[in-house]
This record gives sequence, C-alpha cells and structure tokens, in this order.
Amino acid sequence: MAVVMTAMLVACSGNKKSNDENVTVEATSEESTIRINCMLTVDAANRDKAIDLCKQLVAASLGDEGVIDYDVLESATRPNKLMIFETWKDQASLDKHSASVHFTTLVPQIQELGNLEIKQMELKKDPQLDPDKPFRFNIMMTTKSGQRDALISQVKGLIEATLKNDAGNIDYDYFNSLTRADKTMLLEIWENQAALDGHLKAPHFTSRPDTKDLMGGDSEFARMAE
Repeated sequence: MAVVMTAMLVACSGNKKSNDENVTVEATSEESTIRINCMLTVDAANRDKAIDLCKQLVAASLGDEGVIDYDVLESATRPNKLMIFETWKDQASLDKHSASVHFTTLVPQIQELGNLEIKQMELKKDPQLDPDKPFRFNIMMTTKSGQRDALISQVKGLIEATLKNDAGNIDYDYFNSLTRADKTMLLEIWENQAALDGHLKAPHFTSRPDTKDLMGGDSEFARMAE
C-alpha cells in the first residue's frame, strides 16, 4: 500500500528518543502531545547551508527534555522544500526548547536562508475533527533497507495526479528524512473530508502501485486539524 490508512498512536516509552528509534506517540489525558511541521522554502544557493544548520539543530534538540522526535526532511519532488519535523511531550517542553541556546542561535540563521512557515498542532489519540474544516495527515513510514528511492519512484505518479486533479487538495507529497535513510513521511493537507473522500475514489488512487514489498513494519499515522 502506498498509503497507510490505519491509525497507530501508541504510548511512547519515555521523553527522550534517539534518532534511530521508532517513534510512536499518544496524547496524555492532561495535555496534548504537540506536533510541529516547519516548512522551509530555500533556493538552490542556500539549500546545502540550510540543511547543515538544520542537522545541527536536530542533533542538539534530540537531547532536550520532553522531545519525542526531531528531524529534518526533504521533499521528494520539490528540491526547494525542507521540513523540520518535531514532536513534543507538552507545551512546557517546547517552551524550554524554544529558549535553549541551540534554538536561539541556529533558528535565526536558518530563517535568514529562506522562508520558514511554522505549523503547531495537537496530537490526539482519537481526534474528533470537524469534517467541514481543513486537516492534515503526517504518515511516517519505514521502508526496508535501501528501498526508499524505489518507493518514491513508484509513488511520484500518484503525487503528481493528486496535486493536479483532486479538488480540495492543499498539499500532497512525500518527505524523506535527511538523517534516517529508511524513513519517509507522506504529508497530506485537505480542505475537508469530502475532498479526501473524492481522492480515495479517484482512479489514480485506486490504481496506485502496490508498494507493500518495499515497506518495513513500523508506521505512525497522525491526523490533525489544520
């Protein structure tokens, strides 16, 4: 399957995760887990420098209290698009991170290289979203060793057809981790549930390539209000 359509928000076993561990998340009863998608648009001249700074930020931030996941991803189809991908235990942890030396030093440098759009969302185990309002998916997947490029090659047609033909689609793309060679994420943003329903019935989706032989066993499915 090119798209994992089974929700898997499982309790994490601690606040700190190494950059090689599988990541699953669950909102607590007291306060929601936080997901952040920071979309960075950079031109070719600044791309390598931006990636280097983002990797420095990732390495430093993975040691922060309350971090669950922190990574930098690149679009599989748009060379000018990068994403800083974050998951935090709670707002207090995120606030401490935002005040840290590595954040206050590196983030301004990253912002100078391109346009950084920050989207902060709540992760909930059973989200009750308004079907008439926009929402997004973060579907984090693990591929078998050395198979990520093959996966992207097979789904590029689906990406192009969705962006071109599906009414109500805001964004649809795969983002590959720049620190973990087997990790990829499908980002979907839809205007409403009806738009997603139309996509699921479209010929380019129903005839999508079967990529299950390329996939590993771990995935994380998160649906969030936009």
